[in-house]
Formats: sequence, C-alpha cells, structure tokens
Amino acid sequence: MAETYSLQDYVEDLRRIAGETDDEEQIIAQLGPLAQQVVRHTDWLQPKHYEADAEQGFGVHLLHEEPDHTLAVFVVSWLPGRGTPAHDHGTWAVVAGVEGVERNIRYARRDDGRREGYAELDVKQDFQAREGELVCMKTGGIHAVHNETDRVTLSLHTYGKHINHTNRSQFDPEARTQQAFVVRVA
Repeated sequence: MAETYSLQDYVEDLRRIAGETDDEEQIIAQLGPLAQQVVRHTDWLQPKHYEADAEQGFGVHLLHEEPDHTLAVFVVSWLPGRGTPAHDHGTWAVVAGVEGVERNIRYARRDDGRREGYAELDVKQDFQAREGELVCMKTGGIHAVHNETDRVTLSLHTYGKHINHTNRSQFDPEARTQQAFVVRVA
C-alpha cells in the first residue's frame, strides 16, 4: 500500500517550492495539487482544530510557520452561519477544503487604492468550495468566506507569509471602507 502524503511532506515541499522560485503563479500551480493531496488523508487533524472563536466566527490553528513568519500553514474551522468580511491576505494563498462546503465570494477592486480607508469592490465570482477543492489567490486578491451549513467546516490554508504579519485589509463593499484585518490565532 502506498504511503500517504503527510503534513510534514507538505511542509517540506512548500519549503522546496518557495526556495526555487518567488513567482506566485508557479508557487500556486505547484502547491495546489499538493494541498489537495494532503487533505485526502486527514490523520493530522486533531479535535482542537474543530474549535472556533465564537466572537470571531472561526478558529485559526497554526500548523507550521517559518521563524521569519513566512510559509505559514493553518487549519481554519468555520462556525455554522459565520464567515469573514471581504479581505485580502497581503500574500499569496492556497486554500484546500478539508470538510464541508464553504461559500467564497471573490471581488475585483475598482478604485486605485490611493485613498486611505476607502475601497470600491465589485463581486467577481460567487461559488461553493467543496472538500478537496482549491481556492487560490495571488497577492492582492480579495474574497470573503461563509459557512452556510449547519456544522463546522474546515479548510487548510497556506500563505507565503503569516497573515497577521502582512498588513492585510478587510473591506465593507457597501460602505466602501477598508481597514486593517488581524485575526486571533488559537
């Protein structure tokens, strides 16, 4: 029987890929299939990974991070009926569904970003991300995530840098506002 692809294997491949190129498209293209492979065998999941911050609406559980805050891997647990505001990551992102279905809304920014605290967004795509499916974004991509199911959902998130070290933003498309977005990590 073939050996399963472990979380440690994934981290080693992440380091190798990021060490070979800084081209985000190449990193995402190489890492995406590996993220899908690691979520097929979830023996790395622990009961604590299903826990979520009730105030925040989701739980962010760090699985790996380099000492300089690069190459961060998280498992995120989403409470039923909850999600995030529209946000960017300040870095590239590869997200793979682990359990359940999550609604993703991608946005296109219409303004030039020069006016502090202001942003104009249009919905670009609204779709369901299922187990094993990928949601990938280059730096500057904006999306929102919502768990519209009646149970906790999980997804594996890999970023070029720890999300609380990237100066990322959250957006209110109706109010046309932009502000800092920092999350609590379990």
